[in-house]
Amino acid sequence: MIPERMKAAVAHDYDDVRIEEMQVPKPGPGDVLVRVKACGVCTGDVTPWYIRKKCPIVLGHEPAGEVVEVGRSVSGFSVGDRVFVHHHAPCLRCRHCQRGNYSMCPTWRASSLNPGGMAEYLVVPKVNLDTDTLRLPDHLSWADGALVEPVACVVKAIRRSGLKRGDRVAIIGLGFIGQVMVLLARHYGAEVVIASDMVDYRLEKARQFGADRVVDIRQEDFRQVVLEMTEGIGADVVMVGPSKPAVMQAGIDCAGKGSTVLFFMAPSPDVTMEINPNQLFFNEISLVSSYSCGPDDTRQTLNLLADGVLSAEQLVTHRFSLDQTLEACRLTAQAADSLKVLVEIP
Repeated sequence: MIPERMKAAVAHDYDDVRIEEMQVPKPGPGDVLVRVKACGVCTGDVTPWYIRKKCPIVLGHEPAGEVVEVGRSVSGFSVGDRVFVHHHAPCLRCRHCQRGNYSMCPTWRASSLNPGGMAEYLVVPKVNLDTDTLRLPDHLSWADGALVEPVACVVKAIRRSGLKRGDRVAIIGLGFIGQVMVLLARHYGAEVVIASDMVDYRLEKARQFGADRVVDIRQEDFRQVVLEMTEGIGADVVMVGPSKPAVMQAGIDCAGKGSTVLFFMAPSPDVTMEINPNQLFFNEISLVSSYSCGPDDTRQTLNLLADGVLSAEQLVTHRFSLDQTLEACRLTAQAADSLKVLVEIP
């Protein structure tokens, strides 16, 4: 029986997350109600400049759960379905969608889940249901389902980087996203994977996941190691996680001629960066960003998870209850001995 009230994790400011009681949302004719089973904590949930502008807000955009109620006009889903739910969904009709740039679609940007993933229940609106809600194969866990959105962001980033079999890849930053970059760069046929961080735990994880060389930037010059590993040429693809200008410039400095440097995370709006255009021009270095993911990426990711290319067992390091959401967020913000942190709801 569906209750009238539920609990949800509401951010009122950075590091101010409260468990509050609210009404269980009601699905409309084309919507479904999902009982959330697991939801990942994203770096965006704990980035002060990003989260403050949205407060107060129910956190969580990486949910998986069970359909418990369907609107009267819904035909593609049934009560009992185990699903991944994307918090954004494109219209599939606008110019951006027709060009495959789903995250530029106005509908995509305006869409959301009601009220968010870190709640006992959420409503999936019709556009999200029709475009990017996926049934989970029986052998995948709720935790696997909660990985679909963040892994899909890496799938898109790798596609935008143009990574090809035989490429030499440098990865800067080895949190959850960086580790997935290591796993997928290896899966897609990179010849060499060189990865850097300053946290021992994360360096060792990257080594376990297939990096040919891990670099502790407290002790070694990453650019010099990249040159040594590439016969002095530099990397074909550089994937930069952290959004500090100095780190982004370090990515450019590791790039070889004719290479691509991909920036994964957004700096705060007030951050500026000076780039030498001569360095880019005569070396034909392409700078590319990658923002979120679309329905093609989530479907590809679900296949990767279903095929065992990567899994929650590898990547989820900590699990918390809904009541412990603030603790889960604080652990994620520490960016130390953890990868993906989950909030799980029985």
